[in-house]
Amino acid sequence: MSPSAAMSPMSLSASMASSAPASPSAPAPVSPSAPAPVSPIAPLSPSAPLSPSAPVSPIASGSATISSAYATGTSGSGNTQSCTPLTTAEIEAMGNNTLFTRWRSHSHFIAPAGWMNDPCGSMYDPTRDVYHLFYQWHPQHINWGNISWGHATSKDMITWEDQGGWQDAEALAMGPSGNGRKAPTDPLTSANYNGLGIFSGTAQPVNLHGEQDGTLLLFYTSVSYLPTSWASFYAPYTETQSLAYSTDGGATFEQYAGNPVINATTGTPPMDWNVTGFRDPFFQPWPALDAVLGCSEPHYYAVFGSGIKGVGPRMPLWTAPASDLTSWSFLGALWEPADNTTLGPILSTGTYGFNFEVSGFFSLPDSSGELHYFVNMGTEGGNVSFHESAHWALWNQGNVSRRDNGSVQFTPIAGGAGDWGLSYALTSFNDTKHNRRVQWAWAPEDLVGDGGLFSASQQGFQGSLTLPRELFVHEVDGVMNANNAVSDSKESVLTPDAHGTFTARTLGVRPLPDVIQGITASATHQTYASGKYTASKILQQQGSSHMELKATISSTTSAAGVMIAASPDMKEYTTIMYEPANNTILVERLHSSTIVGFANVTVTGYFAPYTLAASSQPEAITMDIFLDGSILEVYVNERFALTTRIYPSMECSTGFGVYVAAGGEAVLGSVEAWVGTGNAWPGRPADSSSALLWDSAAETDNYTWWSGN
Repeated sequence: MSPSAAMSPMSLSASMASSAPASPSAPAPVSPSAPAPVSPIAPLSPSAPLSPSAPVSPIASGSATISSAYATGTSGSGNTQSCTPLTTAEIEAMGNNTLFTRWRSHSHFIAPAGWMNDPCGSMYDPTRDVYHLFYQWHPQHINWGNISWGHATSKDMITWEDQGGWQDAEALAMGPSGNGRKAPTDPLTSANYNGLGIFSGTAQPVNLHGEQDGTLLLFYTSVSYLPTSWASFYAPYTETQSLAYSTDGGATFEQYAGNPVINATTGTPPMDWNVTGFRDPFFQPWPALDAVLGCSEPHYYAVFGSGIKGVGPRMPLWTAPASDLTSWSFLGALWEPADNTTLGPILSTGTYGFNFEVSGFFSLPDSSGELHYFVNMGTEGGNVSFHESAHWALWNQGNVSRRDNGSVQFTPIAGGAGDWGLSYALTSFNDTKHNRRVQWAWAPEDLVGDGGLFSASQQGFQGSLTLPRELFVHEVDGVMNANNAVSDSKESVLTPDAHGTFTARTLGVRPLPDVIQGITASATHQTYASGKYTASKILQQQGSSHMELKATISSTTSAAGVMIAASPDMKEYTTIMYEPANNTILVERLHSSTIVGFANVTVTGYFAPYTLAASSQPEAITMDIFLDGSILEVYVNERFALTTRIYPSMECSTGFGVYVAAGGEAVLGSVEAWVGTGNAWPGRPADSSSALLWDSAAETDNYTWWSGN
């Protein structure tokens, strides 16, 4: 859980009751603290640019003639698309919720309305054959605050149903109760331990004794004091760890009477750290770790996001016997990275920053059944010029061993970004129904105008989750390591083979195939012929803002890729390209919208194709792209993910085609499009907006807990 609004340090409150309508005279959001600079680290290709090698021009016509007409068109799904642009001034003059459906996704997991951030408590309930997913929520508000958990269920993770209903706060599973502590010296009590927030956590379909009897168990961070930030003073017992459970399939949840079950805090045993934070339990049973530690009975293990001020981020590891999930013991930190350091080159592995959030620790088998150990973490404060945010969603692979003191040592050997764009707070669960690990991520908006709230009240919501992703060990044989390029990047682990080449293994990621099949089942499928391109070309003038596009680049002499969300007059378009000069995937948004107020910076991710001995050539690059309203997700070769946002001003900005930089030449395999993806929320109306509320000074401790809107 990131205690933030729009990725900036913020605060929150205890009550969700009586609020006044949003007022233009209400105070502005709290400004974020300036991030500390990251230590200079040379990129992999210091001389190569981090921008497209050429503008997207000229554009050649393809299967649809490019028209200069500024009128209306029809998408592949038959919907009328207006070419009348929205302007910044028009949006600023609109009322609450008037743009609720304009850029809203419908194939993704998204709250009914209001602010949402981290995914929480994802699990499969084998007793009822149901998937559960919770999320951080501030119902009827468009900014972070009073953080609670919303709840939805599904039979297949394709379509979802709000638990309790979709209106206003009906989907609320649990929220803050009692009162928070207003002074750092106020004692922690049973009446205030979760008075200011229900931060992130995870879930298991077991009771307090680790038994599957239909009980659903939630493990979360309870918050009693605010504000909090890694860069500021940390009040003792700000964050403790608590349990809630349901015996009726998730219809209602009850707090464990002995909460909090972990109340370790800064400067006190057993952690005794000067902490930057301590939150977001990720817990699970783990027989493999039982074996590493020589446990005679099954245990559960939990990691948290944390850090030590002036020292470095940390991932504390705790354990409890499966027979008593209220009794947790501290095993120490998995490893001890220093402040603002990196595993390898910063361009390929990112920065650890100063504090970890929403950590995870799990193992995955490779094709031979050998286990590989991974961590994921949100890192705070690692600010670099080519990454849009000071937040990073990272993963590391490492070796695991037993320390002399009986705890666990994790030694990183590879790493990278779990998402190269704006997605954050990645979490995963073991989908026991299909024997796979499924990951969810939070996709915030990308608003820069009006202090980061431009269009937020007009849309009436902020935030979504990405598509569910499968994590696996990605393996490629016959990889060459010329000039140590692959090993130096630290993104893959190389195992030598008998032929002088290597098997490369890294963390694989792909959208769940069955979910993609489900959301594209009713879409219009179109295929475009493969061939050589020496210029950019529009393939279809009218598509949809809800679609999948897949393209394979067999070879290229320059930056190449695809264009999406293009208007007929080419005043708006977004370019997604591979840049071979520095092994980057770029999402160039300079022309994504004519509206001032949305971010338009180029999003940069590192991707280096393997050179394969069989051909002595780089592998082909397959881009699998999903556009759903404003959400844009890019997956490459099942080992790269990038999420960003675009907000075209015209409804007719739905064309797509091929991009080739000026003077370049690219060979593309077939391009496929699925136009008009399905609705993940059949039980909701398209407009599920709620009346927006403004919280009073009394409810927010004079707006020190959160900003009220």
